[in-house]
This record gives sequence, C-alpha cells and structure tokens, in this order.
Amino acid sequence: MACNNTAIALTCCADKDYVQDKVCTPWSGTVVAADVLVVTFTNNINQNIVGTGYLQYDIGPDDITFNFLDSTGNPINPAPITVAPGTSIAFTYRRFSVIQITLPAASAGTYQGEFCITTRYPVQ
Repeated sequence: MACNNTAIALTCCADKDYVQDKVCTPWSGTVVAADVLVVTFTNNINQNIVGTGYLQYDIGPDDITFNFLDSTGNPINPAPITVAPGTSIAFTYRRFSVIQITLPAASAGTYQGEFCITTRYPVQ
C-alpha cells in the first residue's frame, strides 16, 4: 500500500501498477505546396496516459508547430508550440490522443529532427 502522511492524518490507498516505456525516433517531411502533418505519436493504450519527452528540430527552412490533440482531435495546448530550426523543446502532457508536427506550406523544403517520449500509464 502507498500511504499519504500529513500533519492531520495518515491515509493509505491501494498500490497501482504503472508501465513506463521510452521511444525515440527520427522524423522528417518534405513540403511542396500544402501543410504537411507529421504524426509523431498515437495513443492507443488508454486515456490516462502521461508523456514526457522532447522534440528536436534539426534542419528545415522555417519554424514548425507542435500540437497535442485530445480524443476528439482538438488541441489541448492553448496555442500551437512554435519550434525554430536548430532548437528543441521539452514537454510533459497528459490525456492526449495524438502528438503531431505541422510543417508550413509557405516554406517548401525538407524538415528533419528527432522525437522522444517516455509514456506512463496505469495497468488496469
């Protein structure tokens, strides 16, 4: 059992088993005339997932955007995260369904980087 010890009371609750997986993969896309969506992760496990990781953007002609979508396809972050070439960002989100990168139609060319995520979710 896991316990919560506070100045007021000691309470215990049942232990939960969690699974933790880490995945790193390169990503790339080539823009010709329209926005290109690169899906970097799809949650097919359960809705109670937590993901921590980073998006590295190595080369490309313009900034990209990074979004976390809920199960209905709507963004859960207030605004798309903008990432410039040669930079990276770290993140921690929960209850997401899809993580995607948008490569802008206005800047044709090849975009490349790496995506890494460590997911944690309870075993039911």
